Amino acid sequence: MSSRSSWESRKLRYWAECSGQSRRAGLRTSHPAPPASPAQMRLESYVLEELGTSPDLCAHPFGIASLTGSSTSLTLHLDPYMGQARYSFPEHCLSRLLPATPASGNGNDVPWIPGLRMSGIEAGGRQLHLHMVKDSGQEATLVLALPRGLKESWADVERRNRHWREGNGQRPLWTAPRLDPVECDYLNACPSRESTRATRAAVGSALLRRIALFHTVTAFYRVQCWDDGDSWKIDARTGHPRALWHDQLLQRLCHPRWGLPARVAHRFCHCAEPDAPYQWNHTCAFYFDGHTAGRADPLYLRVHASPEGRDYDRQIATLRQVGAPEDWMARAFPRRAVQHHDQHYQAGLLQ
Repeated sequence: MSSRSSWESRKLRYWAECSGQSRRAGLRTSHPAPPASPAQMRLESYVLEELGTSPDLCAHPFGIASLTGSSTSLTLHLDPYMGQARYSFPEHCLSRLLPATPASGNGNDVPWIPGLRMSGIEAGGRQLHLHMVKDSGQEATLVLALPRGLKESWADVERRNRHWREGNGQRPLWTAPRLDPVECDYLNACPSRESTRATRAAVGSALLRRIALFHTVTAFYRVQCWDDGDSWKIDARTGHPRALWHDQLLQRLCHPRWGLPARVAHRFCHCAEPDAPYQWNHTCAFYFDGHTAGRADPLYLRVHASPEGRDYDRQIATLRQVGAPEDWMARAFPRRAVQHHDQHYQAGLLQ
C-alpha cells in the first residue's frame, strides 16, 4: 500500500470513528472533522453544554448516534429514547435547547440557548433546522435528525414542547424574528460570561464534532460533559473493574493533525501498571492544556470504573430498553456482568 493510500485510509477511519458513520460516507468530505466557523463554534459549544448532562441513559453516549458537518452546519442524528421509561430524547433536546421567557418568579435566566431559532422543518418532517439570530450576518446552522424508527414528526414534538412551556408559564421565543428584550438583558447582564464562553467555544465545538468517539473507540456506558466556567469537564463511566479504554480515546482526541487543539499535560493513571489492583471504584484523571503556551487547561477527563451490583444490573437493563447496539454492549460490559444481569432478569429480580 502506498503512503498516500495509507494516509487516506487512516483519515477515513478517523472520520468514521468521529462521525459514527461508515468510511464510505467520508469520501464526500475533504477533512475528517472540518473546523467550524466562529459563529458555528459558538452555537455548537452551546449545544454541547446543554445536551452534555442528559439525566438518564441513551443508546449512545450523549444520545447522538452519528453526525455530519461542514464549517457552517452540523447535523446530529438522535437516539429515539432515554431512560427506563423510554422518554422521547428528541423532546428532551427541544426542552434543553429552545429558548423561552422565564416563568414568573424564576428570575431573569433564559431557558435555554438565547437567540436560538427554528429555521424550518424539512425532509418530510424528519429534520429540524435551527440557527442563531444573535450572530447576524454570520451563518451557523444546526440540524436535528429524527431516528428512522420514530413515527412522529418534528412538528409533533415541537407542538408538545410548546404546550408544555406555555403550561409552565413560559413564552416560547424560538420563532421570534429577532432577539427578545429578555434575551438581550440576559446576554448583557454578564458580558464576561459570554466572553469566556466564546474563548472555550473552539474546544466545545471540536468535542461535539468528535462525539461519536465515545462509543466507537471506547466502551463507556455513560458520558457527561459540561463547561464549569474554567474548562470543559468530561466524566465517563466504564463497566470494567479497571478504568480501561481511555488511551484509545486520548489518541484520537490528541491526534496531531485531526484532533483537538489540546494535549495531555498531566496524567493520573495507574490502571496499566503490572501491580495495579484489579478492583472496582478505580478512577483515572487527565488534564489537558492548549497548544498555545500559557493557556489554562481547556479540558479535564475523568474515567470511573463503576461498582457492580443491583444498580449496575439496572444500567444494563436500561441500555437494552433504549436500544443500545449489542456489539457496543458486548464491549461496554464484561461478559460475566451481562450474564449476571441475565440470571437476575430470568429469576424475576429485575422489573
